Amino acid sequence: MGFALPNGAVVFAGSKMAAALPTSAVSNAKGAVFTVAGSTLAAGDIVLIKSGWGLIDNLVAKVTTATTTAVTIGSLDTSDVNFFPAGAGAGSLTKVTEWTQIPQITEVAASGGDQQYVQIQFLEDDRQRNLATFRAAKTQTFTFAHDSTLAIYSVLLAGDRSGDTMPFYMYVPKAKETRYWSAISSFDPQPATAVNAVETVQVSLAVQSRTMTFYKDK
Repeated sequence: MGFALPNGAVVFAGSKMAAALPTSAVSNAKGAVFTVAGSTLAAGDIVLIKSGWGLIDNLVAKVTTATTTAVTIGSLDTSDVNFFPAGAGAGSLTKVTEWTQIPQITEVAASGGDQQYVQIQFLEDDRQRNLATFRAAKTQTFTFAHDSTLAIYSVLLAGDRSGDTMPFYMYVPKAKETRYWSAISSFDPQPATAVNAVETVQVSLAVQSRTMTFYKDK
């Protein structure tokens, strides 16, 4: 059993990306191998994944090993062909080349992700049956102290205008863990103002990745 406080955590947005590297195939394996051509990726690079497999599409993950023709991402288990149909995983890998911090965060909030249900009752039943249907979309909100000179303003505004999926990560030092995900940002730089209170702004993130990827410090 383990647990940790988030105090001291830092959050970053991917502010520059390399050109997308097309992937012609992805293996069904524990430690998925992406077939590429002319790759310059290296172990430790962080990439945004685009794939025909919805379960890994828009994931942000770390490259484990790489050659010019094959890139392995060890954290991905694509071995179950029922969920990852053979031959359908092609897409692209895009390396994150620069990160910009979202500083001075005063509040973190999340909504969505809750399981939805449908109830059914047959004539012979004396109580309803409950069936899981889908999970609601997730949204994260970061509130941070207003300072229009911060580099993150232009990054979030560009993301808001383009509607592109962006990579994000949080490092939690007390957990010794880095967490990656992707989202579409919505940012209004107009601060909330109240007497005797620090002015703040908010960025809302429409989460696109099915899950976070987690990496413990070595």
